[in-house]
Amino acid sequence: MPLQYACFILRFGILPQASYVLTRSLDVKHMLITGAAQGIGLATARHFAAMGWFVGLYDINREGIQSLLDSGEFPQACGDYCDVSDYSSVQDMCAHFAQHSGDQLQLLVNNAGVLSAGPFEQLPHTAHDAMANVNVRGATNVLHAAFTLLRQTPGATVVNLCSASSIHGIPKLAVYSASKFYVDGLTEALDLEWRDYDIRVTCVKPPVINTGMGQAVTDAIPQKLSAALDPVDVAKLIQRAAQGRATSYPMGLTTRLWYFLDKLLPDRLRHALTRLLLSQ
Repeated sequence: MPLQYACFILRFGILPQASYVLTRSLDVKHMLITGAAQGIGLATARHFAAMGWFVGLYDINREGIQSLLDSGEFPQACGDYCDVSDYSSVQDMCAHFAQHSGDQLQLLVNNAGVLSAGPFEQLPHTAHDAMANVNVRGATNVLHAAFTLLRQTPGATVVNLCSASSIHGIPKLAVYSASKFYVDGLTEALDLEWRDYDIRVTCVKPPVINTGMGQAVTDAIPQKLSAALDPVDVAKLIQRAAQGRATSYPMGLTTRLWYFLDKLLPDRLRHALTRLLLSQ
């Protein structure tokens, strides 16, 4: 038991509130995840909560987050509304989390994202705007606003949710794919830039996953990359990425092979391989 709690008991004869002890204990690790109300975000929150982590759940779906907090499924948790495309909302998220974590953030999972699939010229401009606002601006906002918490936490790690679509530009996913190229580049740059602060930055690159978002891709682009993978598999990969040393973790054998070959092949063969993988 930390010294401050022993002193508290000796002076007042009572224990501090249990939630205070849990979140301030040196034995508890703290993670924050965006886009936590469903899909990969929720599976990841559950995975780390089962390992005893204190979990901060944030999402634009306020009711969904409150329902999760009320469910009793997350005994060590906090959460609230956050629109990652709004920097002031992200600042509020970080302040809220800090109040519950004792200003500690061992793991940030930068997960929130949106996707629209279809021919570039046929998608409404609002769909393109949404992907740019959430996947690019949102990811940037979260990293920038969380930096202070990460810097003051020894050995902090960031796992960004990238995508197999960052290996090569994907037809009918042009803007989504481009947004994940941005996340990939941002990951590599910050992993170098933040080493002076003892902050490691990495990313995971799943292919099509069995979620609502993944089904939208499968409907628009039937492909060989569609795999029998679900959000729990991604959550496990996020744990491995957080514990590893690489800056990129492609998911699945086909994706890893594609990732390797794309770095070696000339453009003509890169394009041919991508067309092959996108065929049924």
